[in-house]
Amino acid sequence: MKEKLYNPHLFLTLASLFWGFNAIASRLAIDEISPMSLVSGRWLGVMIILSIICRHQLSLGFQVFKSNYKWMIMMGLCGFTTFNSLYYISAHHTVAINLGIVQSTTPAFIMIISMFWLKTRINLKQVTGLLITFIGVSIVISNGNLASLLRLKLNNGDLLLIVACIFYAIYAVGLRKRPEINDVLLMTFFSYVAFIGSLPGLIIEITQYSFFFPTFKGLMILSVIIIFPSLLAQILFMKGVKIVGPALSGLYTNLVPIFTSVLAIIVLDEVFHIYHLISLIIIFLGIYIFDRKKI
Repeated sequence: MKEKLYNPHLFLTLASLFWGFNAIASRLAIDEISPMSLVSGRWLGVMIILSIICRHQLSLGFQVFKSNYKWMIMMGLCGFTTFNSLYYISAHHTVAINLGIVQSTTPAFIMIISMFWLKTRINLKQVTGLLITFIGVSIVISNGNLASLLRLKLNNGDLLLIVACIFYAIYAVGLRKRPEINDVLLMTFFSYVAFIGSLPGLIIEITQYSFFFPTFKGLMILSVIIIFPSLLAQILFMKGVKIVGPALSGLYTNLVPIFTSVLAIIVLDEVFHIYHLISLIIIFLGIYIFDRKKI
């Protein structure tokens, strides 16, 4: 099937839904599986599954890897190891609704990084849209009290997640420089890099005595994370970027807070505050202003 016959909008919407699962699972994982165990186990599982699926193409993949190893290592470490490590650590310090909403900074970071890396032009209207988006996120990380920003009394989990989003934005923009290799095989080698890259963090977790063996519930949560946000969402997002580019693909991550909020209320009994609604409205207003000509 030719690439143009695929529906990138459906792919990107499903990817956002599966990332919403990730926020819920990361909160459920607290006291069930340690953060770096979750990261290493996640990519070990993906690595095994994809190695079996792509077993007849691995030799071709290794040839592509040897020719593009610097790019593949950077992408794997930024988009998977570092992003996921910071994400799961931040989940211990903030609620799932915030995890979803703060991820709305990702499109803005993608645009900014595209300016410097891909020389993408950005006009005053787009700058205005980005600033409005960041105002919306500021409302969330300050728990609806913007004055706390001036006193630097912020939620450490939300701030850590912003750093994670920057790393994922680097990955999303970098996908435009991908070699000629199919999405599943590329994801296979990303999982190799992600797993190996997670081992130092796991070792640190063990030496600091914060490691513990996962419970049965923890293993079930890990299984969900392997299948949906790790495997399916990443492949669908890569395919979306390949078809419509990182900028438009990045806008779909703004569906993550919607899916996350609904799931958090249903599954975790979290409270959706009025400032969450205000921040979502402001964020989507910023995105609308930024991308108005495409809507």
